[in-house]
Amino acid sequence: LMGAQGAGGMGGMRNMDWNSIGKMDQLTPQVQRHLTKVYAALSGALLAAVLGAYYGWKFAVTGVWTQIALFGCILGLSMIRDVYNRLIVFHAAGFLMGCNLSPLLAMVASHNPQLIVTALMGTAMIFICFSLSAMYAKRRHFLYLGGMLSSAISILCTFRFLNFIMGGTMSAGLYEIELYGGLFMFMAYVIFDTQMIIEDAYANRKDFVAHAMELLIDFVAIFVRLLVILTRNAERKREEERRKERR
Repeated sequence: LMGAQGAGGMGGMRNMDWNSIGKMDQLTPQVQRHLTKVYAALSGALLAAVLGAYYGWKFAVTGVWTQIALFGCILGLSMIRDVYNRLIVFHAAGFLMGCNLSPLLAMVASHNPQLIVTALMGTAMIFICFSLSAMYAKRRHFLYLGGMLSSAISILCTFRFLNFIMGGTMSAGLYEIELYGGLFMFMAYVIFDTQMIIEDAYANRKDFVAHAMELLIDFVAIFVRLLVILTRNAERKREEERRKERR
């Protein structure tokens, strides 16, 4: 700390109140309690996803039925009103997300299991930093992102549709756009969804299960894309090393 204060480029840190970093006085107690419920439910669903990934890898149950069941769980949340039943369905959705991820995780683990840990830690850091940014920002400051994100997801869906028509032969350029564009889009969605959750809480729309589902989708989407990017980069590095050895 003394070294930082002595550095000319960091002199502005001298007047920083480090005790204020953990405070969220700008959020009312009711909103803070709602966010606590949201992140508690999210943590439980992420744990269920880990169990689902292990179950899917151990018993090879992943298939079309798990995808259909996941869609049914997400759809069922809009129909079920009892909070305890909704929590059960929500955690079941997390479990099924883990099951559906198990083939990808098994493939990566067979080559470099460390990449899974790296992607998970990276996703957690991104999620925490962007969530805190949304919480500490002024109210409604990032809500303008909604229109741009809707356009971005429409473009990505168009790329997916084109890839389906072309029989999965999407060009490398389009695939890179879909991969990296999707990563940045869901990173922005963390900020947008967090501020929307806060605004809903102020408006007394405190459906913490639905809010946790939005954040769960964001978390999983970032993790998958980050894992794929890390895996592709590792494969390219191995290819370069093999070429050097052949020379």
